[in-house]
Amino acid sequence: MKRTKLVAIFIVLAVVLTLLAGCSGEKKPETDGGDKLDYSNIKIGELASLVVNDGGWCQATHQSLVAAMKELGIPEENLIPIENVAEEQVAVKNAYDALVAEGVDIVIGGSAGYAAFLSDLAPNNPDVVVAQQGDKVDNLIGYQIRNYEGMFVAGYISALMAESDKLGFAASMSEASVRAAINGYALGARYANPDAKIQLVWSNSWYDVDLETQSAQTLINQGIKYLAIEASSPAIPQTCQENGVYCVGYNVDMHELAPKAVMTSFTWNFTPIFKDIITSVVEGTASADDYYYIGGECANLTKFNDELVPADIQEKAAQVKEDIVSGKINIYGGELKDNQGNVLVADGETMSDADINQQRFLVENVIGTW
Repeated sequence: MKRTKLVAIFIVLAVVLTLLAGCSGEKKPETDGGDKLDYSNIKIGELASLVVNDGGWCQATHQSLVAAMKELGIPEENLIPIENVAEEQVAVKNAYDALVAEGVDIVIGGSAGYAAFLSDLAPNNPDVVVAQQGDKVDNLIGYQIRNYEGMFVAGYISALMAESDKLGFAASMSEASVRAAINGYALGARYANPDAKIQLVWSNSWYDVDLETQSAQTLINQGIKYLAIEASSPAIPQTCQENGVYCVGYNVDMHELAPKAVMTSFTWNFTPIFKDIITSVVEGTASADDYYYIGGECANLTKFNDELVPADIQEKAAQVKEDIVSGKINIYGGELKDNQGNVLVADGETMSDADINQQRFLVENVIGTW
């Protein structure tokens, strides 16, 4: 039977602790004899599209995996990362085969671009569990974070602070999780200001300092004072700081890169997901039908910059976060239209998780194309 794990990890501390203990492997499984199972021999392979200290996506994934292993008592030397794995068949096969030869028990595919290739490779080694970031595909455990929840709050505070109705978004590549960040930010901005518009600019690169600088400058040249980022290099926050503009960082905490510009950052917290996947492998319950789609504390914003974000806005943002978790705010509830005027969700209905995950649209207050 298919097991779909759609877990909401609550912001309220007590509920967070309860969920983490109950669903993310906080308690180590026990054998029939009552002895705790030993995680220390588990070996894990990691495929990264860039280096694992890239200051962005790969670093966020790697740090979450290291943290999960530490909490489960797995030595860090049991992690074998392979960096700069291109999103093409030969590169993925070579990296996967190398990890299998090293005797890994689990392979973490850290880029959505690996999915099709790993789906074909996984049946060749049924004893090796493969978990893949992004949409659910055959033969692989799937995992993703509801990043739109954190970005909704980011858009909300940006719109509250901006004097203009126009905000900006500097994005990398048009991939589903990127569009989720854009749409979440736009919907949050509209929740604060019904007239808010988001001007979108693409760099069309996962990491390019020059192109990302140009993206930020394009928005700044239009008079935009508040913008969001979906990028890994330090270029955009630093360009914002040089121009007296404010931004929301992405992937990792970008405060130190531009302390006079970064109001907060969206950060990926995959640790509870990785703990749960590892635990399922140790227990022998892992299935290629498993899918983890988690929000709440996995979709974090870092501490607000007190020098930039007033206390009253921080309080309002905290309430919005609570309302998302409780369901009072239904981010993808109808009526909801795309920016071509098409109705995505009818009034009184809610978009399916499958459609939310794929994000084949931009919501109506985004200026741009995907």
